[in-house]
Amino acid sequence: MTAPRADPRILAFPGQTLKVDESKMVVRSIISTNKPDRAGDVIVPAGLRNADEYLRNPVVLWAHQRSLPPIGICERLTLEADRIIAETKFSASSPFAQDVFKLYAEGVLRGWSIGFVPARVQPANGGSIYREWDLLEYSAVPIPENPQALTLAIRKGMIHDADLRHWLVRDVLAVLVA
Repeated sequence: MTAPRADPRILAFPGQTLKVDESKMVVRSIISTNKPDRAGDVIVPAGLRNADEYLRNPVVLWAHQRSLPPIGICERLTLEADRIIAETKFSASSPFAQDVFKLYAEGVLRGWSIGFVPARVQPANGGSIYREWDLLEYSAVPIPENPQALTLAIRKGMIHDADLRHWLVRDVLAVLVA
């Protein structure tokens, strides 16, 4: 009998863009670290158990929206002692993915979030330490340091996809400026 799999977890990280290749639409960035998140949870990078499996279907989503097509793929995943670095190639055939790429290239978006299934968890001060885990996907997420940066991007007409523009105005900016 197979043990039931736990519900997927999501861990958001403010992120850091390390390199942008505009000609190839590739962003190299830190998608997670071993530092506690706002909820006190910690992901141990070396605890990733299924990197090879993930890289066979290396989807990158927008805000964990599994009902939408992926916005890109992970071309490389590098595990270091204190962080996970990913190279994300955004889809050139999707206007939505192109707009999201532009927001990263311009420094407007910097946040990433991993979707994972915990395998070995240890309670910690106010949170959990995920010692072993399986990566399902990672997502580009709108966790801007400065909500005015998104406003400026929208006002300047840098967001061409109507659905993305509507979502950013309705759901993201409304919460950030409230």
